[in-house]
Amino acid sequence: MRIDTPVKEYDLKGRKILVKRDDLMGDGNVLPPWGKMSGINKLLDKLNPKYPLIHLAVNGSWSGWALSYLCKQKDIKFIYAYPPSKTYSEFILNKARENDCEFHELKPNMMAILYNGVKKYAKQNDIQMLPYAFDHIDYRSELKNRAEKVFKEHLVDHLVISAGSGVTSSGIVQAFAPGSDLFSNSIKQAQVITVSNESTINKKYKSHYISSSNINVYKSEFKFDDMMEDYEVPFPCNGTWDRKAWKWLEHNIEKLEGNILFWNIGGNI
Repeated sequence: MRIDTPVKEYDLKGRKILVKRDDLMGDGNVLPPWGKMSGINKLLDKLNPKYPLIHLAVNGSWSGWALSYLCKQKDIKFIYAYPPSKTYSEFILNKARENDCEFHELKPNMMAILYNGVKKYAKQNDIQMLPYAFDHIDYRSELKNRAEKVFKEHLVDHLVISAGSGVTSSGIVQAFAPGSDLFSNSIKQAQVITVSNESTINKKYKSHYISSSNINVYKSEFKFDDMMEDYEVPFPCNGTWDRKAWKWLEHNIEKLEGNILFWNIGGNI
């Protein structure tokens, strides 16, 4: 796992855009190309290796794959919970199988029902769980600390980042947001592009005491399951989230004055 991922420069409509290549944290073979893994690893360090860990991974998520590998490295028994379907990625399941994890199949249902079912199963069997969407201070702090290093090394006026639940982006935005110890210049703006509702992201930020008029949340015009496969991005970019944020940047770049950094959380496989 590569923690110190590079910041590279790309051209977009004649502008130079800095891109934090967190898709290079994993190689796409042993580990997914996913910038969440350093934070996940911090959470695993808090677990008791005597007890198994179970985690719900819905279709499209790389969490089960990543956890199967990281748990194996730490001698933690991992149980991959998922709702099987004709469309569930066999590639991801095979990657988890390579790490000798167990599987716990669930009857397909709404996310909340699935999660509560796994939570009940874990409690009944003395099995550990991680917080939903990894929403824990150690996870967010790891992202915040990594982001602070980036913003100390690079002059950035606009941060552009995708958001699903808002947990991962909250750690990075908190490092950048005006009013933090790093910045006092009011020109700085965080542009957060989500496939959720704007209210969901703002509520998540507020719950972590992140509130600023310089944080702008926009709902993507593209649906969650639109992978935008025909849209070209000059670096590996996840179609579910990050590619939609890059498309937003392409449409709105003329409105953003100064230096722009795009935080690419995930690549593609």
